[in-house]
Amino acid sequence: MGSSPLLSNPSLREFRGHYQALASVTRLRIVQFLAGVPEITVLELADAIGISQPRLSWHLRMLRRGQLVRARRVGRAVYYSLNREGLNAFHRELTTLIAPRPRVRALQHEWSEV
Repeated sequence: MGSSPLLSNPSLREFRGHYQALASVTRLRIVQFLAGVPEITVLELADAIGISQPRLSWHLRMLRRGQLVRARRVGRAVYYSLNREGLNAFHRELTTLIAPRPRVRALQHEWSEV
């Protein structure tokens, strides 16, 4: 089509899930906190953020589905870290999604003449 291909429906669904995971102030606080530590347990994160462990677990599940965090189990402890590669991949997809396309630029030019 143009220099940037349109995203497929599965990619758009993943994209939506990624950004829905960010659609909460609590989850944004979690991401912000995780950006400053290499890894942390759920209990330590719950204490640091100031929310209950069950509520935190629910938010972490949303962030995992959005591919924003990674979980690693060691015995009974679960360690979480920010998935920087996942974040970067979705930011590249956003760039692709909003990239100007020749057809769109042509239409913009036609509309500006009206």
